[in-house]
Amino acid sequence: MNSDLSPWLVVIPARLGSQRLPRKPLLQINGRPLIRWVWDNLAPLAEAGATLVVATDSEEVATVCNQEQISVTLTRDDHPSGSDRCNEVAARYALPFILNVQGDEPFVRCFDLFQLMAILAASTDSEIATLAYRSTNKALISNPNVVKIVTDCQRYARYFSRLPIPYWRDFPANANSNEHWLHLGVYAFRRESLENFCALPVSPLEAAEKLEQLRALENNLRIIVVEASHFSCGIDTPEDLARAEKIL
Repeated sequence: MNSDLSPWLVVIPARLGSQRLPRKPLLQINGRPLIRWVWDNLAPLAEAGATLVVATDSEEVATVCNQEQISVTLTRDDHPSGSDRCNEVAARYALPFILNVQGDEPFVRCFDLFQLMAILAASTDSEIATLAYRSTNKALISNPNVVKIVTDCQRYARYFSRLPIPYWRDFPANANSNEHWLHLGVYAFRRESLENFCALPVSPLEAAEKLEQLRALENNLRIIVVEASHFSCGIDTPEDLARAEKIL
């Protein structure tokens, strides 16, 4: 890719107090902390001119990042979502676009991120952009840690859920044709869109599903969904961690 990403700030939220997998950013995978794998995976974005920074509320994570020569900034510890943490960091940079790549996503492909960033930058009617992958994999579709999306005909998100949506009424649950869109934990924002999003209170659907993107939909912010070439499974459970050790 020859894109100039100098207008972009890439923020990697890394919270130490994950409930499902405590101390997640510092967990070792083949002798290196998870946050190191995520950082190295995003190196092509920095090479194209983007500014990369880890955002954390933990002095311990910051210390490890400094030891690993990873750019890091400390944030407040009361943010309700990763995007809220990104917004605090974005206020320190005069850049018009912000990419939020969660600190548990070491497998997302930079090719897909380049596409995502280009589509948002070129769009005139999208506040937010995110990635999704089409799949008929029944294990992934039924996994509540893998979020599913339904979109409209213009590929704007209509809803996100931990349940398999849509519900295929006229087909058996194990039908191979039951294709779903699986969400990847990546968001691209215009600066003003991120600020607007973070000025909103946590919404009822967001609180119910524990999915920050529902706050945007409940407040009529448009999220364009960009198709990913590859499914990137975040690390949310010990099983995910064991699988990552076999891949990385």
